[in-house]
Amino acid sequence: MPGIFDSGWAKRIIDFLRTKHEVLPTTYGTMGRTALFDSGLEREIQFVKGEPSEILTKISKTVDAFVLPMYATSPLKSHAHCWHLLKSSGITKPLVEIEAKSRCVIPWNKEARELSSWIASGLRLELKEAPAFGETFWVSGGKKYRRILGVEVGDYVMVNRVVIGRANSENVILVEENGVLTEFVGVDLKLGGLRKLQKLEKIDLKKIRVETTSSLRFTTKKPRMIEIPKRSGVVFIDHAGYDVYDLAWGVEGVVVVGDDTSSIVGDILFRLQVPILGIVDGDEDKLLKGSQLSEGSVILTVENDDSVGEEVFRKVFKRKARLGRKFSEVKREIIFLLRDKIKRILEV
Repeated sequence: MPGIFDSGWAKRIIDFLRTKHEVLPTTYGTMGRTALFDSGLEREIQFVKGEPSEILTKISKTVDAFVLPMYATSPLKSHAHCWHLLKSSGITKPLVEIEAKSRCVIPWNKEARELSSWIASGLRLELKEAPAFGETFWVSGGKKYRRILGVEVGDYVMVNRVVIGRANSENVILVEENGVLTEFVGVDLKLGGLRKLQKLEKIDLKKIRVETTSSLRFTTKKPRMIEIPKRSGVVFIDHAGYDVYDLAWGVEGVVVVGDDTSSIVGDILFRLQVPILGIVDGDEDKLLKGSQLSEGSVILTVENDDSVGEEVFRKVFKRKARLGRKFSEVKREIIFLLRDKIKRILEV
């Protein structure tokens, strides 16, 4: 996660582990990859695609133990993350949690006790026992219930990466009936998020991805700037910036739909000096605070970014994810196309 890089603990932990062991350092996720890039450690730490539980399962055959270093807003979030990974991955090898912000080490199975003790002693951290979270999933009266762990009041609650609202309690429970989420205990709901959820196929409450966070990157680090000499083409990203590195590396510009998506994608591409044209409607959740945009970027505020984004994708991009055109040309065409729908233009 980003904080482990921003705090400097990633390098410190890896160097210590290497005094006695061979280490295979990896990270995952778009923000983890961005923090890794800012830290300049990409030659030491490998970015791996996929969900963390899948990654653990995949590399389980090639390692003797797992060490999960984190730097979370609260130790409960770190503990909940490790508990979930242990359950969902099904691994049986030693699993050690290092929660650097609260300075503790936790063995998550009996096999991890010796390694945990050595790490705690060497890094001068406190050795603690794994917490007991109790029952988190149950079925009653034809309904399925799932209690979400590690929640803090004010956290954004995301289901399959869609923000559905904010937690008004540490006790958040989702309820499913016949493949549809019907109740949300401890959540102030966001109508836009619910509409997006309704478009999804039937869900399995036990398997869906649920995350709670106050920010995608609550720690700070000076962005690392690089120059890509040859850039060409324009890509289209709609309400999902998780593949931004694969889609936008080496392009001249990016058209982005969605308030938070524009903020996140724009901030990542700021490091590559790639401008964006963002289409927003003002319902930003501010998942990423303090984001920056490259020179030449423009943000268009409209009434409904979903419908306007679809129009741009259909009429300008001809339903293709990439155009081999100049960004300046595409930008002018979009502004002209939406001239009667734009409420505000912000140029960077």
